[in-house]
Amino acid sequence: MRPPRHFVPSTLSLATGLMLIPLSGCSASPTPPAPRETSPAVTAAPTPPANPLASQERPKASVPAPSQIDFHDLFTGAPLRERDEETDELVAVPTRRLGIGMLVVPTGKLMAGDPLANLSANQVLSRAVPAGRYPVELLLQDDERGRAHELLLARVVFGPGRPTRWETAAVAGETPRPSRPGARTGYPSDAATGCFMDASVFAEYTPPAQVRRSVRNGVVHEDSLPDGRAERNSGELIQALRATRDAEGGSLGHAEWKGTVGNIVAFGLGGDQVVPTYWGLDASGAAVEIVSVIGLSEKRFPDVRWPEG
Repeated sequence: MRPPRHFVPSTLSLATGLMLIPLSGCSASPTPPAPRETSPAVTAAPTPPANPLASQERPKASVPAPSQIDFHDLFTGAPLRERDEETDELVAVPTRRLGIGMLVVPTGKLMAGDPLANLSANQVLSRAVPAGRYPVELLLQDDERGRAHELLLARVVFGPGRPTRWETAAVAGETPRPSRPGARTGYPSDAATGCFMDASVFAEYTPPAQVRRSVRNGVVHEDSLPDGRAERNSGELIQALRATRDAEGGSLGHAEWKGTVGNIVAFGLGGDQVVPTYWGLDASGAAVEIVSVIGLSEKRFPDVRWPEG
């Protein structure tokens, strides 16, 4: 058995491009037929000296062209522009990347969903990752006071590098449904909360109710007898979400629920919605990250390139 992997993303290195300055030289003028004297040769213009400040004037990071920015780029500093509803112009949006903890993955089988509603044991995703501990990050839009105003993206990072393609995060045993503009598919949230967890944690967080069988009038009846643990666990998670929301002064919270072998990393969505989720894969097909899309609509943020399926 391979030992668990521990990954913490390294500091982003900033790359700069080179600027080439074309120089036009002067050619010698033609010699007239008479008198038989040649014009003095014209020397080429001297090459200007290099600008010692050129490297300081270049952009600090190579920025993808509009409509070429993907989810990964936004987490690594690419600028985001929002369409103004009144003027229809694109204006810059301040964003902030926030690390909210490490996801403990004992089995490598992941779940993404609403831990306070809708999530069930059969929502294990079809892809698996190596067991380990992985950072969970949010991409936030702040208000004018620098407080978390809206959650745009949430992700778990499994390794270095950037994805070369994206794939809808389908539930095991199901064929991914097409995810197109205006009809994106994802998990439903009826409690305005999302999360990532290992599948092994779900049974501990939501233990099955005991079943009592009885025979009445010759008919076997089965009665479900919940013992209160599921309600107690979800109550603890709700309190933790509220605590971080109140402490940071914004409209969103994030929290961790700890089990005996793993944990749940949860985050407030800001409202009930359907949450599209995608695997970011490298050239070999290995998962680099998994991203849930919350507040990043295509009409509102036209610079961002969404996966085709």
